[in-house]
Amino acid sequence: MQRTPVRLIAAFASLILLGAACSSGGDEAAPEPVASGDTNFLKGITGGEAAQQAAMQAKMTEQAREKIKHIVFIVKENRTFDHMFGTFPGAEGTTQGEMCNGKNLRLKPAGDTALDVPHSFTAGLRAINGGRMNCFDLMSPDDKTRPYVQLKQSDIPNYWSYAKSFVLMDRFFSSVYGPTGPEQLWTVSAQTDRFVEQEREGQYGSPPPREFCDDKKERAYAFKELTPEEQAQAFALEDVPNIPALTEFWETKWACADVASVPQQLQEAGVSWKYYRGDNEWVDPLRQIKPIRDSAAAWKNRVTDAQFVKDIEAGKLPEVSWLTPSFVDSDHPPMSICQGENWTVRQINAVMKSKYWQDTAVILVWDDYGGFYDHVPPPHVDLFGYGLRVPGILISPWVDAHVDSRTLDFTSVLRFIQRMHDLAPLDTSAGLTDRNASASDMVDLFDFNGKPHKPLILNERNCPTPTQTEAPTTG
Repeated sequence: MQRTPVRLIAAFASLILLGAACSSGGDEAAPEPVASGDTNFLKGITGGEAAQQAAMQAKMTEQAREKIKHIVFIVKENRTFDHMFGTFPGAEGTTQGEMCNGKNLRLKPAGDTALDVPHSFTAGLRAINGGRMNCFDLMSPDDKTRPYVQLKQSDIPNYWSYAKSFVLMDRFFSSVYGPTGPEQLWTVSAQTDRFVEQEREGQYGSPPPREFCDDKKERAYAFKELTPEEQAQAFALEDVPNIPALTEFWETKWACADVASVPQQLQEAGVSWKYYRGDNEWVDPLRQIKPIRDSAAAWKNRVTDAQFVKDIEAGKLPEVSWLTPSFVDSDHPPMSICQGENWTVRQINAVMKSKYWQDTAVILVWDDYGGFYDHVPPPHVDLFGYGLRVPGILISPWVDAHVDSRTLDFTSVLRFIQRMHDLAPLDTSAGLTDRNASASDMVDLFDFNGKPHKPLILNERNCPTPTQTEAPTTG
């Protein structure tokens, strides 16, 4: 499983071009192909072809807005694609892993309560190892094989049913190398205000748990405000990776992000939205975003996850929903993935049994890699990632079942929301990225001319008795 260290090539190029700005983080030598549903693909096309493509885009948008009236963005935790769907027919998966010493090994059965593995920002960089994807064993020195585990179809039969019946995305990447907190910020704001780590000892203010914008004593690691030359240096160090040198570009600052967000855009545009949040101390992005926390009108839309089904039953589902579970239902190891799957089934069944099914798109993802093995090198587009590949499933009556392999991340979901409601991309340049503006918007994953998919009502499972009691390492 030896692979060409493609990220090292980008590193050397970055070192040569230290004077070049890299706020977009792109690798000029090997740009990612742009999906046809991305409005940015019109760049570089001129004349009649551009007009034709623009007309196609306008028609596609018109169809999407006619058919899709509700978007539900469900975010679970801490699994990779190979860990969950590495044996899925037709998908880019594997049953083999590679260790940092070059040894290959077969991925072992994960079981219902796989043990947690460290999955911080720097841990993600070490695991990726410049695109070699072979140093996951460094995450768990006491048990080097812990990251090399895989779920079978029988372990996650309902997740498998969704993947088989709708669109399984096998090049959906987390937006940042880890951990959960920064990833979750990315699901609403397409950046982290430069934050990279927020779960270190000594950063919790007084006292724990995290209170973010409500506690001015809290601190978190973030990239400094870098010059273009410094950005290029840091970018190259991620490809080596050289963690000690990279962290010289970090600082600590108040764990409260003063950034714009898609919920704020929706609020200002008069589009109904809610953030349905389960009880989870590591997942509270709206409490981390100062403009949302300071807005009484926006803050009231942060409600419990139990309210989601109640709103559906009451006929009050907003046009855009974010939905995250409590920690016990999050799929975060060592929690039972059977129990987490049952929670997901309850939410999606509620949509499918309701009047909303006919005009809803559900996007189901996992927020970071959780320390588990994946063999696909993530594109290195800016200082934050992409992070490692995670499962993504698009569930809607307006899709045909297939495996889709275009490159996506959480900003693609945000771009989809923005396109559906005629909202501009967020200006994330202060956060050292332009990912929201350049993201593929997912619209061409749909088939609005086909016959609508019937609801797929699934049964919850009887879960095995938990056998693991180890506490999680981080969010």
